[in-house]
Amino acid sequence: MTESWFPYALFLSLTFIIFFNVNAMTIQKVGMIITSIFQKLSLVFPVLTGLLFFNEAGSKGKYIAIPLTVVAIVMSNLPNKKDKESMAAIKKYWYLPILVFAGSGLIEVLLFYVQKSGKVGDGGLNFTSVLFFLSGCLGLIFLIVIKQVNFTRNEIIAGICIGVPNFFTIYLLIRGLELGWDGSVLFPVNNVGTIFFTAVIGILIFKEKLTKINYLGLVVAILAVYLISQ
Repeated sequence: MTESWFPYALFLSLTFIIFFNVNAMTIQKVGMIITSIFQKLSLVFPVLTGLLFFNEAGSKGKYIAIPLTVVAIVMSNLPNKKDKESMAAIKKYWYLPILVFAGSGLIEVLLFYVQKSGKVGDGGLNFTSVLFFLSGCLGLIFLIVIKQVNFTRNEIIAGICIGVPNFFTIYLLIRGLELGWDGSVLFPVNNVGTIFFTAVIGILIFKEKLTKINYLGLVVAILAVYLISQ
């Protein structure tokens, strides 16, 4: 491959596989909620990259909205303090959420850089397609090495359900940057949007009960998106 973005696609595909497994381990050890918080908090990396290195325009609203977004993410996902088992797991495996935070930030910054540096054309479709193809190949090699290549029907369906949304998430992020969205706006809006979608699905379909702090976090998220858009 002679495209200038190919080395980045190869590196990112390897990063995907590594941190996919880190995320899975973190979910197993400390739970989905804490993993989700630290994964979404990684937005600070592309935001700072846009403001400090790509000279994106700042405003009072944006500078207020960025910390509000962080607060909203934590509050809307904050676990119940009465869950002693979860709190004990967090204390024991504190380093895993940090790895999730760092890995997610690395991926977002690299995607940001590849697009902003002009290495990706055609809306990022070829780049994203090759990136996911390489990730699939590396993932298969990893499974062969650990001798876990027997897939059940449910595992294949689950893989498709995870892979397709992730593909379009990456593609639409790159496409949004190409269309002129500032990274310091796009990444917070994307993460806050994910929070809302997850919350709505959880409430309507899985009948989850949010705490008052969780609901307040969603309100703060609305305020943050409004300020970012100003």
